[in-house]
Amino acid sequence: MNPTDFLGREIRPGDLIVYPWRRKSAMGLNKMTAIQVTPEYIGGYSSFGNSVRVRNMKNIVVVERPQTEPEN
Repeated sequence: MNPTDFLGREIRPGDLIVYPWRRKSAMGLNKMTAIQVTPEYIGGYSSFGNSVRVRNMKNIVVVERPQTEPEN
């Protein structure tokens, strides 16, 4: 079973997710495209092209899912 985001939605490969970061007193949000989803972490690439692994699933939110073709 794949992990879930803050809102309880399943996180799947290909999802665009947002996660928080903190450096000393500075805080913000980063976007990431999930490539590898495991129960321990989510791996992918940030909007800057850097390889990222996020382990704190409680603060992740899925903001966009890949578009799929409708079945006929």
